Amino acid sequence: MTILITGSRSGLGAALAEVVGGRVYNFDHQQGHDVRDPQRTYGDCPADVEVLINCAGVNKTNWLENVTDAEWDDVMDTNAKGIFKMTQWALPALIRNKGTVVNIVSNAAHMPMTCSAAYNASKGAAHILTLQLARELTKKHGITVFGIAPNKMAGTGMSRDIERQVVEQRGWTKEQAAAYQLAALLPGEETPPRAVAEFIAFLLSERYRHKYLSGTVIPYGA
Repeated sequence: MTILITGSRSGLGAALAEVVGGRVYNFDHQQGHDVRDPQRTYGDCPADVEVLINCAGVNKTNWLENVTDAEWDDVMDTNAKGIFKMTQWALPALIRNKGTVVNIVSNAAHMPMTCSAAYNASKGAAHILTLQLARELTKKHGITVFGIAPNKMAGTGMSRDIERQVVEQRGWTKEQAAAYQLAALLPGEETPPRAVAEFIAFLLSERYRHKYLSGTVIPYGA
């Protein structure tokens, strides 16, 4: 199995690159790649790609009245348009290999959060885009498209950045911010990225484990 993973150098993307097995193509902004323009920043999609995992994402929290156009566009273009551009770019390989697209969405797609208009809107868009891609690609081309929607994950760059922004925007201490966020999680702790990665790797390990998921977005944590 040959897999291309966006956001593969950190967080969930890095965990996925470690556990999925097979051949992995890394696609990450640290390498100069951009999900908004893959052709320019990466070149042609490798012809042997069988699975595309759209994992790259950004979050910029802010009170609604302070959100700038630049912040909104950066979050929407990465988290939603990035999925569209990457899938479009990889489509010839995915059609040839009757491949699979996995989109990492978020529980933010259906759960309003404070200071999170851009992020929540982008993840809502990513959710419906996943369903739309399945509608267009599964019957026509035999491509499976499904999503995974994790809750807050532990130790990722995004999680640390959110914590920093919460402290700055609400005037809380780091301890107050951490306690507030943990209180919303039923297990009382953040989800380890490796747990989510291993779940996805299990689904991808055999086609029959994921082909029937096309057109769905699976929550991982409440």
